[in-house]
Amino acid sequence: MLSKDFTQSVFILILSTVIVASFSLLVWVVPNVFMASDLKKISLAKPLTAIELAGRDIYISEGCHVCHTQMVRPLEAEILRNGRANKEADDIYEFPNLWGSKRTGPDLTNMGRKYSDQWHVIHLMDPRNVVPTSIMPSYPWLFEQTLDGEAISDKMRALRTLGVPYTDADIDGARLQVIGKTQGEALIRYLQSLGVDTMQDQGE
Repeated sequence: MLSKDFTQSVFILILSTVIVASFSLLVWVVPNVFMASDLKKISLAKPLTAIELAGRDIYISEGCHVCHTQMVRPLEAEILRNGRANKEADDIYEFPNLWGSKRTGPDLTNMGRKYSDQWHVIHLMDPRNVVPTSIMPSYPWLFEQTLDGEAISDKMRALRTLGVPYTDADIDGARLQVIGKTQGEALIRYLQSLGVDTMQDQGE
């Protein structure tokens, strides 16, 4: 009888939805609001520069986060391969976070500590030139399309409202840092930033 009422009563459905949503809000959102200041005190995370932020947008637009995670789980095998497990404080400036859940390609949490800029250029132009068995697509056009930097300052202002500590000087100089750079250059700057800020926490 309860099952019948639940599926046929709009009131019960709305009430149940409100209860579940309220519980999720209480468990996931409220604690983070109170913990944010403490996390910032212990975090080694650094805000992305304008060119790194532009590269992150390209990383997302090209779907890189679909095949690559940025989350080392607390398992011995993963820690040995990718470095120490992620901590909550690592991602305080990530909006949205790019943890991911599917690894068609390797985890990129510490990518910035592994390869040179030239390696990344070759890899993006044709991944099989450095990893013969790779199934990753080639992205040669990223080095043909340049950025105008028109929206980067607005993005940084928006992120500042979410708690990323960008200064007025950071925002005012953002377009000059981005304009004229290729999408490939920006993407490489982003990839080269991954894991660099947590090196101290890994005893390196």
